[in-house]
Amino acid sequence: MTVFVHLCTVCNMYIYDPAAGDTREGISSGTTWEEVDPSFVCPICGAPKDAFTPLEGEAAEAAAVKYQGFLDKKRPKAALTLAGVREKSQEHLMGICSVNKVCDGDPSRLCMGQKYGAPIGLGGVGKGLAFTSNVESLDRVRLKMRLITDHAEPDLSTTIFGKDISLPVMASSLSGVKASMGGKMPESGFAEAILAGCVKADTIGLIGNTSDDGEETTGVEAVKKVGGGIPIFKPQANDRLIELIGMAEEAGAAAVGVDVDGASSTNWERAGKPVFRKSVTDLKELTGSTDLPFMVKGIMCAEDAEAAISAGAACIDVSDHGGRSLGATPGMAEVLPGIVEVVDGRVKVTAGGGVRTGFDALKMLALGADAVLLGRDIARAALGGGADGVKLHMEYVRSDLRRGMLLTSCDTVADIDGSILV
Repeated sequence: MTVFVHLCTVCNMYIYDPAAGDTREGISSGTTWEEVDPSFVCPICGAPKDAFTPLEGEAAEAAAVKYQGFLDKKRPKAALTLAGVREKSQEHLMGICSVNKVCDGDPSRLCMGQKYGAPIGLGGVGKGLAFTSNVESLDRVRLKMRLITDHAEPDLSTTIFGKDISLPVMASSLSGVKASMGGKMPESGFAEAILAGCVKADTIGLIGNTSDDGEETTGVEAVKKVGGGIPIFKPQANDRLIELIGMAEEAGAAAVGVDVDGASSTNWERAGKPVFRKSVTDLKELTGSTDLPFMVKGIMCAEDAEAAISAGAACIDVSDHGGRSLGATPGMAEVLPGIVEVVDGRVKVTAGGGVRTGFDALKMLALGADAVLLGRDIARAALGGGADGVKLHMEYVRSDLRRGMLLTSCDTVADIDGSILV
């Protein structure tokens, strides 16, 4: 009889195969069972050698399959990488985003080109001028490397809305997996991945509200489930917004807000759900309805900054919705300094648009932002890697931001200002 393997009869899991030996136990391949030292014990359960029984044929093959399954479960999973996460995200973004090396809105990219009334996906509106302006204007900003100073490990922590966060970078208010991304992930899973990933990275995530039927409150529900986050709502009728703000309060949100640049949202228009511009009176009604800090997102000029502050906003976000609202706005790096000057420290200022690295985030902070928001990259991270993918991307940005602070002699976030720009 030809014996293929010996099976441990105690755990009924481990098999000894002479063809493979057992390198973990120092037994080389080709060592027969008879040649194995008598003191050998099962590496799984510790049973002695005489507890093993020979198997051949189909029984040996079945035991081998079972043991391999055990090894596969015990084997550590391959480490999650940012490149792997981005590649995986293409399964959700096929036909919408090909995850290019540089996400810059180039008209030759899959995501760009005029859509002629079709959904714009992750691209920019119209000819994509605003999208490309965000990237190009930030690319024109240059950092001054300064090194002959006392050494200190950079402290990236900051505080916003009374919450301490470990870096001045947060997820922007994303939503619409189905409407905007062609994605297969449920909206609830997407929202939870973003918010939970930010919690894991010790920062805060904003979350939007989609126009998809039955899912307009998914973001708020995710805030409650995850235990943190900031829901940002499309500028619907005020009575509905007040209802949503009440839900956010009950969910334990850190703040709440409205993205006023959603007044022309193509997705909401296509879904037959009206959105509106908001007057100072409208915004006062909203800010007066809650004790939560209120964000007005989508500020692109000094006039709107002043209006938002007069309406009681605790924070304004300088944003053109990633180049997805008005098709010919200047880039964030062009408008941010003037808005910051007008605000003059009266409220917090956040900004996003074209930020792809920690060095980009450093530039935004130097231009006057109190915190930086990430959009498209976080969407891809959530779709490709869930909460861990979001955390991984935040850690990537953190690493470069730390390096940038070190090489510009900024020991704290408060040290980052226009003096590090050239």
